[in-house]
Amino acid sequence: MYPVKIITVEKSRYLENKANEGGLSFAEMMESAGRGTALAIQRRIGARGKRVLILVGPGNNGGDGLVTAHYLWEMGAWVTCYLWKRDNIDNDANFRRAKDDRLPMVWAEDDEEFEALRGLLTGADAVVDALLGVGVDRPIGGTLRELLDTVRQIKDEQRAPRELAETVPSNSLAPVPLIIAVDCPTGLDCDTGALDPGAVPADLTVTFAYPKLGLLRFPGAEAVGHIVVVDIGIPPELAEDVHLEMATAEQIQSWLPARPRSAHKGTLGRALVVAGSVNYVGASTLAGRGSNRVGTGLVTVALPMPIQPAVAAGLAEATYLLLPHDLGVITSGAVPVLRDSYKDYDALLLGPGLTQEKETVSFVHTLLGLEQSERKGHRGFVSSETSEPAEGPKVPPLVVDAD
Repeated sequence: MYPVKIITVEKSRYLENKANEGGLSFAEMMESAGRGTALAIQRRIGARGKRVLILVGPGNNGGDGLVTAHYLWEMGAWVTCYLWKRDNIDNDANFRRAKDDRLPMVWAEDDEEFEALRGLLTGADAVVDALLGVGVDRPIGGTLRELLDTVRQIKDEQRAPRELAETVPSNSLAPVPLIIAVDCPTGLDCDTGALDPGAVPADLTVTFAYPKLGLLRFPGAEAVGHIVVVDIGIPPELAEDVHLEMATAEQIQSWLPARPRSAHKGTLGRALVVAGSVNYVGASTLAGRGSNRVGTGLVTVALPMPIQPAVAAGLAEATYLLLPHDLGVITSGAVPVLRDSYKDYDALLLGPGLTQEKETVSFVHTLLGLEQSERKGHRGFVSSETSEPAEGPKVPPLVVDAD
């Protein structure tokens, strides 16, 4: 599985253009996008016998919606297309195919006060938002805002009886439609995550090739539901210069070293966790649990003496190093204690819950050699040539929670 990279809208268009130049046509990519969306819906709620309303807008997003409609129809769904500003249909191969499939078509401009839309929404199992996708570039208003308001209103009305009357038999209620966004919900800025007030939050967002940055940024991230990424055939090497990636369980697992069957705690590494204070006792517990969770053989939590009993009550696996403190926060007197212990550890975690008390700040600076650096006129972390303290052993590989 190649890395899940995170891209901008501009990068998305660049990748599609480069793929097209390389022989993968826009039509082929659209076919893959629509087929993938239909499959995602089928996996989520099934397809055969389901009533699906496709909201079809102009441009490529609407084209993706029409392809989705075709494949859902092939899967046995009852599909209706509701078209808003879908012009130039004579040259629209996907529209012609939907007509050949004999899918019902309703045009927004012919739907007075959205009476037909209301009827279609009532009883729909799924509503596919293929109106604008990444094409939003101004506040939503006019007919489109009224259309989206109608979708939101009907969904809220159908949800209300379940929330107010749990004793009502479920088979006597109209289904609450699942909202599926094609590429992204209409009204979401896929770069910034800004969300138009008229946007209808999705339960499922099916995006293509790579997730866009705005899908993961709030407030927009609140409106995308579950994200499914569909491969539309863009060669991975075209995105090699994209360095922002989403961590996946598979990727993290691949980084972890193999654990031989003969392994024991002494062969699986030792971690020293310097964490906690009287006001942030839980930080020590959580950091210690995290260290155990990733497979460390032996974890030692170094912490102010007064909080050790509370931490030990929730962290039985760890050993403990009790540090000098002042009213429950670590002081500079802890530095020699820790330096004497470095040789026994393969990694050091420093920072969770330490606070920014003056004594603790001095402790951190002294431990990392920063006070010596500042005397020489440096700011921030010292260079690799001077990062080792003037006295004592070298700091182990280090993770810092900066507070």
